[in-house]
Amino acid sequence: MTRGYCPRSLLPAYAARVTAHPLPERLLALPSYVMFQLLRETRRLIGTVGDQGLRLPHLGVLSALAEFGPSAQRDLSERLRIDPSDLVSVLDDLEHDGLARRERDHKDRRRYAVTLTPEGRSRLAQRLAATQEMDERLFAVLSEDEKAELHRLLLRVYGHHDPERLPPAFGAAG
Repeated sequence: MTRGYCPRSLLPAYAARVTAHPLPERLLALPSYVMFQLLRETRRLIGTVGDQGLRLPHLGVLSALAEFGPSAQRDLSERLRIDPSDLVSVLDDLEHDGLARRERDHKDRRRYAVTLTPEGRSRLAQRLAATQEMDERLFAVLSEDEKAELHRLLLRVYGHHDPERLPPAFGAAG
C-alpha cells in the first residue's frame, strides 16, 4: 500500500490526529474497515452540520412514513429492520417531539398506525438537507463522476446481499 493512500488524503479533518497515529496498513487494505472508518467520520460530520436531533433510526422511520404513508408499527419494524421494542423507543421520541403520531388503526383496533406530522415532514427535510451537506463534505475529494460510480458500486454490493430491499430504480444498479 502506498503512503499516498491513507486517511490523511481521504479525510482532511483527521490530518492532525492521523499524522501522529497512522492506522495499520493491513486494516486499510480491507474495504470493510475503510467503510467502518468512513461511518465514524460520517457521525462526526453530521454533528457539524446539524442532525436536527434525529439519529438514523428516527430518520429511517420519518423517511418511510413520508415515502409509504401511514404504517403499522409492525410493518415499520419489518421494513426498517428495527427490533419492535427498539422501534417503540424511537416512536416515543418522535411522538414526544411532535414528529409522528400513533393512532389506533381504523381497520384493526388492536394495531397502531403511525403517521407523519407536518412538523415531522419539515424536520425530515431539514435533516436530509444536512445529510446532503455532510455527504458533500465527506466525499469532497471525489469528482461528480467518481461520486456517482461509488454510489453505483455501493448499491451493487448491497443489492447482491439483499436484492429485495432495493426499489426497482436502484435494483438495476449493477
